[in-house]
Parts: sequence; C-alpha cells; structure tokens
Amino acid sequence: MMHLNDWLQTAVKRYRAGDFAGVFDACDQAERLSPGNVEVGHLRAMALGKTGHLDRAASLFEDVAGRHPQRHAVLGNLGNALRAGGRQEEAVSAFERAVAAAPEFVTGWVGLGLARKDAGDLTGAQTALEHALRLKPDHAGAANNLGVLLTRMDRNKEAVSAFDRALSVNPNLVSALVNRGAALRGDGDSDGALADHRAAVRASPDLAEAHYQLANSLRQSGDRVAAEASYRQALSLEPAREDIHSDLVRMLWEYGDADRFLAPLADAAKRLQAPALYVLLGGFALRAGDVETARHAAGQAITIADQLAPAWRLLANTENAAGDLSAARAHGAKATALAPDDFDTLHDFAETLLAAGAYNEAAGRLDRNPPDAFAQRHLGLQALAMRAAGDPAYRRFYDFDRFTSKIRITPPQGFSSIEAFNAEMISALRPLHPNTQQPIDQTLFGGTQSLGSLWRRPEPIFRALKEAMLSAAAAFVDSLPTDETHPFLRQKTDNLRCAGSWSVMLASGGGHVDHIHPKGWISAVYYAHVPAEISDSTNDRAGFLRLGSSGVRGLTLPAEAWVRPEPGTVVFFPSCMWHGVEPFESYEQRVTAPFDLAPALRSH
Repeated sequence: MMHLNDWLQTAVKRYRAGDFAGVFDACDQAERLSPGNVEVGHLRAMALGKTGHLDRAASLFEDVAGRHPQRHAVLGNLGNALRAGGRQEEAVSAFERAVAAAPEFVTGWVGLGLARKDAGDLTGAQTALEHALRLKPDHAGAANNLGVLLTRMDRNKEAVSAFDRALSVNPNLVSALVNRGAALRGDGDSDGALADHRAAVRASPDLAEAHYQLANSLRQSGDRVAAEASYRQALSLEPAREDIHSDLVRMLWEYGDADRFLAPLADAAKRLQAPALYVLLGGFALRAGDVETARHAAGQAITIADQLAPAWRLLANTENAAGDLSAARAHGAKATALAPDDFDTLHDFAETLLAAGAYNEAAGRLDRNPPDAFAQRHLGLQALAMRAAGDPAYRRFYDFDRFTSKIRITPPQGFSSIEAFNAEMISALRPLHPNTQQPIDQTLFGGTQSLGSLWRRPEPIFRALKEAMLSAAAAFVDSLPTDETHPFLRQKTDNLRCAGSWSVMLASGGGHVDHIHPKGWISAVYYAHVPAEISDSTNDRAGFLRLGSSGVRGLTLPAEAWVRPEPGTVVFFPSCMWHGVEPFESYEQRVTAPFDLAPALRSH
C-alpha cells in the first residue's frame, strides 16, 4: 500500500518527466489520504500552470501560499507560471511578494528580474538581477541573465563582462558562451564571436541555438558557404524555428540566389504542415514580388488553421498587391477581428483602406494610442490618412521647417578635412558590402546595405563617425521645440540610444522607395560620397532625399520637400516621416551612413 509521501514522490517524478496527467492522478491519490494537503495543492497548481489552466493554477497557488511554510517558494512558482503564460505584470507582483516574504530568496530575485524584463521595466530588471548577485555572487544563471538584459539595453561591453562572470563560475554553461559570442559580434569582434560559437557547437552539438549563432557570426565575417551550412544544421535540429529560417532566406537572397532562396523554408512548411512557416514563406515571397507563391502559402496556412490572424493578414496583403482591393478589405477585416489588439495587423489593414480610397475609415481605425514599439508607423499612416482625406491638421506631423535639418559636421579629431575623413570611411565600408543585392525586407534598390550595427564596429573610423553624429544629433534635438502634447515632440530627450546604424552603397539607377523607420524616433543620413551628377544637378532632383510622399501601395501623394545631398552633411528628420531617394545615373556610387536614434530605455 502506498503512503502519502509515496504519492508525493510519484507526482514529483511525473512532473519532472512532463507527464502532467500522471501528476494529477498521483495528486488525486494523495488528496484522498490527506485532504487539503499544501504539498499536494502546490504540485497540482504547478501542473495546472504547465497545462494552460492558468486561472485555476493561480487561484490554487494563492490558496496554498497562505498555508504553506515556504510561502516564498509557492509565490515564486506562481510567478514562473504567470511569466510563462505571458501575464508579466502579475508575475512581477508574485515575485515581489516572494522576495518580500524571504528577502534572501535568490531564485525569487532572479525571477523578478526576468519578469520585469519581459514587462519592459529594464532598469528594474537590472536592479533585481544585481541584487541576486549580491546575495549569491557565484550565481551563474543570474550573471548570464544580466548579460542578456544588458545586451538588450545596448550595453554590450558590460554584457560581455556579465557573461565572463557566468562562465568563470560555470565554464560549461553553454548558453552564456552563446550569448557572449552574440554580444561580441554586436560589437564587431568577429574573431571573438566565432571562437565562442565554435566552442559552443563543440560543447553542445545538438543545440540548435549554438549552430544558429555560429551561422550569424560566419555570415557577418563574410563566410557565406559555412554560414549556410550552419543555418541548415540548426534547422535540422529545430526545423520550425522561424528566426533561423528568416535569416537563411535573407542571406540567400542578398547573395543573389533568387532561384532557391525560399526552397528550405518551403520544404519545411510543407513537411511540417506548419501554418506559421507558411505565413513566413508567403511574406518573403510577397516582398520578392511572387504573388502566386504568397497566395498559395496563405491558403495553406488558412487550411491548417483557419482562425490564424497572420494568415488572413497575409492573404489580405497578397490581394492588395494583386490589385483586388475588395478581397483585400474583406480579408483584412477578418484579420483585425481575429486580432483586434495587434498593431501590425491594424497597420496593414489601414494601408489596404488607403489603397482603396477609404481615407476616413483608415483615419478612424488609426484613432487610438499605439504602444511605443508601433508609434512611428502609426504616426506615419495617420499623417497619410489625414492628408489624403484633405485634413490640413496632418501638418502637425509634417512640419518640414521645424522637424528637419541639414547639419554640416566639422572634421573629427585626427583628420585634416572632411574629404580625408570620408575617404577613409569609404575604404573601411567597402569590405562590409560583400553581398550582391539589397536586403529583401529593406527599401533600397540598385545597391547594397551593410550587415550589423556600423557604430559598434571596432575600427576607429566608425567610432569617430558615431561621435560626430551624436554631437550633430544633440544640436538637432536641442533645436526642437518642447511640447508634451505633440505626438513627435513629446519624446524629446537628450538621453538617446542608437536604434540602428548601417551603410548604403547605391549604384547608377539606385534609390529608395518611400518608407518610415519603425525603430527610431529621429532618423538621419550622413553623406560620405555624392556623385558629381547629383551635386551638380540643376534641372532635376536625381539622387535627392525625398520627404512627404506616400509609401503605401496604391496611394499616390507627391513629395513635399527635397534635400540635396552634400558630402560631410547629415540630414535629420522624424522617423515617422515618409521618405525615399530619387533614382540617379552615374558611374560613381552614392555612399551614405544612415542611423536611427530613440529615447533611452527606461523603467516603467
């Protein structure tokens, strides 16, 4: 005959094995022997959380926490369940109560840090993780997670130190090795990144993430063949990973493999019958102009999961591209009904409405406050909808005199002239453009774009560029008015972070279609080289920066301002402002170093 402890041990073993039905059976048996037992309730709550019954789990956790001698442990497990279920604010509360009940509860402080990070409170997350490390300096997991957090906060050098700390405690912590390599790659240390990722692959050959990050490092170093092999190895281990498929597709496209760039993704979607992969496939096909493949992929996704909003969104975008605006509107409406709070879906539907001439409906749909991550596209679409509807209030968004500026920089220290500075920069940029065509999901045509963050590269020339651009940005931001009620100006701050930096080399016939920059607050472009045909142009605007036109398919609105590019100058404008580059003809390349700046990440 089994006793209470026997059933509890059985429940624990089944939980660790992932046999949650077995956990419930063992708990039922234990409950008969000891009704209301807190250990039984604790185990049952944990299994309920793992099986998606989060409300029931949370209620049971709360009941048990009030009676359990280890209240902090129960609240910590409640926090874990809530965090896994996406209820981050509630998870933060649970962990805060856990550490209040037991201030030395290190695991609770780590959980609090992770929950705060997931909730967007990065400063609070750092505070919690650093407190955990003060309590237990040799906690490798806390150090590793602190490194991940610092990487997200664009503090890569500090992140590397945190990963070093984790690895000094536990040299076999492969996740820290993988993460450190990614941070080194972000700072332009290709050799260090490759060393870490190769070591991670040797230590854990069955870990897809190790092969994936090795592929990314090989790609950045220019070894395309080895990178492709590593991407494929990662996918052999985790064939449904959308991020790995996406990066492989992008690399194949950029190196000119137009005939096979979608093949690995298409094979995986068909083999796995995975609707998310079909949606991904269709999105890339649509960007490449292959409407039929996109339509087929959307149809396959809907056949498998007919309530999947991204699939209907893809079908709507496909029909929009094909010119069937009636079908596009119907499918877009269905997608928004299935995902009413998804701003990507809302914004795509707004573009369909604008293409269909439903300007007032588009403006009405956009009459809501977006999260910060979606603010730039939201403001850009609002401006187009208002302008198309004849509402002059759109000028509040597009005040070219107040919100744009061209600034001529002085030669950075160590350079006798801007010409010398630009010449050295262009020489350093050329190796960063080994690809043969533009990125598939970017706006340029007739040219190439560098990979990774330009400002994080180790070459002194790019550090000098960064310092010069930040100095110019400070002057531009200082010139802006202060207005807490204005959707653009309310974000004005002198505490800015780089949200992206890259280089573009356009050849004759190249340009940019109209677009906005969703990750920035202010965007800018530095001109390193401008062909004589552009600089000397008097009769047309070839190669000029174009502002205020429409980047929405089917909505034609003329540009309202143009800026002549000049070497040694940087042009600033709001990231939500639609802009493009007029095509030009020349034997020379037009070389630029654009970047985005956004307010520094803050705690809530």
